[in-house]
Amino acid sequence: MKTGKDQKFFTIILIFYWVGIFIATHIPVPSWTGQMGMSDKTMHFFAYMVLAFLLWLSRSFDKKANWKELRLWLLSTIVILYGLADELSQQFMNRSTDISDFAANILGLAVAMAMATVLSSYHIAMILVTVCPLFVPGIVRSQLIPQNSIYEAAAYMTGFAIITAAWIKYLSSVSGLNLRKNKLLPIFFAPPAGTIIIVKFYAQLTDKPFGLTAIISAFVSIALTLFIWRLMSKKGTAT
Repeated sequence: MKTGKDQKFFTIILIFYWVGIFIATHIPVPSWTGQMGMSDKTMHFFAYMVLAFLLWLSRSFDKKANWKELRLWLLSTIVILYGLADELSQQFMNRSTDISDFAANILGLAVAMAMATVLSSYHIAMILVTVCPLFVPGIVRSQLIPQNSIYEAAAYMTGFAIITAAWIKYLSSVSGLNLRKNKLLPIFFAPPAGTIIIVKFYAQLTDKPFGLTAIISAFVSIALTLFIWRLMSKKGTAT
């Protein structure tokens, strides 16, 4: 995709994400969040790291962060001010202002901007792709999504379809690989399959569920996505 289209795509994702975290921090804390096995500070850290990533990708997709340029400082200031306003406004929503939450927000921003100084936008996008499925085992643990249910299978199939599509775009754009070639199929299969291993290791380490149903659903999703993408690309070539 051209840079302009990439920026528009991440702008749309940013809008939905920002609205989502605003709502999440201005309603009573749902009881299921306490059962996810993840601390409040960790949630704040990842939430603001993703926010900073999305803000950077939506404004500067084709550039690495440069601390000598005003843009980086401006975007960082926006996130800091929003984080401060977010914490201060919670006292009006039957929630409490917590300076340690704000510190976790700033740490998430700092990590995101540090990564943006050394990684290209495509690499940053793939970090987001890798991080996001780590939250699903916690949601299943909270019983918001029942374990070994069709809802859990659907969540992993949807998630890994997106992950696989992202890897296809990434490998095609960065390395010039073509999924239509049979010998390259394992190369496209390996990264999303590796994400399954990462999720399993994380779930095992943090005592969260990621059982056989979830693993099979993820692998089936990867295979189906590769098959459909390859089929559609061949049809596009033929026409």
